[in-house]
Amino acid sequence: MIIPQKKLIVLLACGMAASFVCIFFQKLLYFVIIYDFVLTCITIFEICNIPQRSKINIERFHEKYLSLGAENKITISIQNLSPQSVRVILRDGYPITSYSKSDTIMCDIAPFSEKKVHYFIVPLKKGTCHFEFVHFRVLSKWEIVARQYKTMLCTSAIVLPNIIELKKYLRMHAYNRLSEMGYRARERGGETEFDFLRDYVPGDDYKHIHWKATAKRRFPITTIYEKEHNRNVMALLDCGRMMTTQYGILNKFDYAVNATLLLAAAAKIRKDKFGVAVFSDTIKEFIVPRRGSSLFSEILPPLARAEAKYVNTNYTQLLPLLQKYLRKSSILFVFSELYHRAIADELFLMLSNLARSHRVYFISFEEIEEEPEITTHEGIAQWILQKNFEIEKEILMGELTRKGVHALQVHADNIIQKVVNAYLSS
Repeated sequence: MIIPQKKLIVLLACGMAASFVCIFFQKLLYFVIIYDFVLTCITIFEICNIPQRSKINIERFHEKYLSLGAENKITISIQNLSPQSVRVILRDGYPITSYSKSDTIMCDIAPFSEKKVHYFIVPLKKGTCHFEFVHFRVLSKWEIVARQYKTMLCTSAIVLPNIIELKKYLRMHAYNRLSEMGYRARERGGETEFDFLRDYVPGDDYKHIHWKATAKRRFPITTIYEKEHNRNVMALLDCGRMMTTQYGILNKFDYAVNATLLLAAAAKIRKDKFGVAVFSDTIKEFIVPRRGSSLFSEILPPLARAEAKYVNTNYTQLLPLLQKYLRKSSILFVFSELYHRAIADELFLMLSNLARSHRVYFISFEEIEEEPEITTHEGIAQWILQKNFEIEKEILMGELTRKGVHALQVHADNIIQKVVNAYLSS
């Protein structure tokens, strides 16, 4: 398909304006005829010199597993097999369950060369997603016309919880730089379990110097100890109607899933056991707290399968299972939501029972609704209802705190940091 560009439209507009002037100045008629003839010849020449579809090869590359709610890099390789340089404007057909801030790419490619360009997509739903066609335009030399092509590049990927943030967390932990990401530093100095050796820095205790390693390196080496941990940590995720609310780009449940994955990483690093329970009207998933190298492979599939549904949640059904598998005091993170007292009785009962034997964190989302206009009666009524709701939620959170539950209010940007830091401080 031939697509006229802005330059050609401007040139045609100039020709039409000149034709209109010829009504009053007929001497300009020959000039207009020559102008239109030259413009037509140039346009035809430009169209004929645009490389054909067979001269442009396009391939798409991406990871097999994409991360939910994070920016995932997509690479497009464009190969120019023609003897002339070309300018290409490209738009990829990414999955409809994703969005991209800048999905149109322009690049110049030299003759007989290849160029790779990148863009980022943010998946909004877990599961398999499909990439299909690629639309691209090849501009003419003077950019007055372009040929538009469409090529089918069917690829697929699996969207999992935010494994990009997981990899970043593990990498920054390896470099002891978690504080740069907003996480608490790991506790040291318990002197109950050897952790690792590192170069001596001013302020280290002299009794922790490892003299054999110092003799080999001819430089002071310090022994780092870590407090021994062997606790049970569990994330309890409500996937009922309370968590179906859209909150930013994802729903509340998906944010909870991403936070759970990072919480598992923190527990694995501290050598604690980690388990997951997903529940609504029934118990959807239940993984007994465990540790080991296979932890992520065991919790990722159930977290990827879980979806929030518009059903009422039965909170008390979890108590028998937790009493069966959690024989000692554990750390529990409950991801749910409080809206009003009428539907909070069961949740209060579960949390208060758990708080008697365990350290319980209740994770709730801060409200981000915009202030309604109060110039009309409807706006005033909506504002009053919204304020009453916020006040009632604060009262409920205060009651939870008095019952021994640690209540955390989070939002989309800080849920992971707050949850992980709460665990690291426990």
